[in-house]
Amino acid sequence: MSNQLNKKILFLGPAGSGKGTQSTRLAKKYNLAHISTGDLIRSEIKSGSDLGNKVKSIVEAGQLVSDDIVNEIVKNNVSNLSGFILDGYPRTLDQAKFFDSFAKFDSVLDLEVPNELLFDRLSGRRMCSKTNKPDCSGVFHLSLNPPKVEGKCDLCGSDLYQRKDDTKDAIEKRLAGYQNETGKPLNDFYGVMVTKIDGNQDADKVFAEIESKLLAQV
Repeated sequence: MSNQLNKKILFLGPAGSGKGTQSTRLAKKYNLAHISTGDLIRSEIKSGSDLGNKVKSIVEAGQLVSDDIVNEIVKNNVSNLSGFILDGYPRTLDQAKFFDSFAKFDSVLDLEVPNELLFDRLSGRRMCSKTNKPDCSGVFHLSLNPPKVEGKCDLCGSDLYQRKDDTKDAIEKRLAGYQNETGKPLNDFYGVMVTKIDGNQDADKVFAEIESKLLAQV
């Protein structure tokens, strides 16, 4: 496989499955555009716009952002690209059908991780208060990647915080919502296109499995 992979790839997987980490790594290695609606949504929230405030209340309640808010954003970002990676979209069957009306995926990768492990990964996550600003992108984990100074970002020294959608009640809602609205419906929609990836292993092994299975599809 060369360092240019001209494919339209979708990453599926619940919050905490590692799809953001793995898709970012794959995009960097193979010169693919990485389009994360999660990043777009967080950027909108940070802007303090009316839409951002609306999205913030939805996210903090542990709910999914509605289709009409994200569909056109995605379309505007991918319509002119011959290869890209999407993670975090589509989240619903309606979004999948909307995307299918103007573009087709070449590969659909589904990262599978047990719920108990997802809970541990999400509840321990801490974000730098300056995350999404140009000067910092610090993300830590209380057990997997703890900061050197408790409550402080290693990169810039700013305070760390726990996202409201990473609390116990919000996580339970997110995982249930993912399975009911994303996991099963999209696996059924894409059918034989879906390639299962074991996300319950070391990150390097997950990436190696992703590469191997993509290579087999070329």
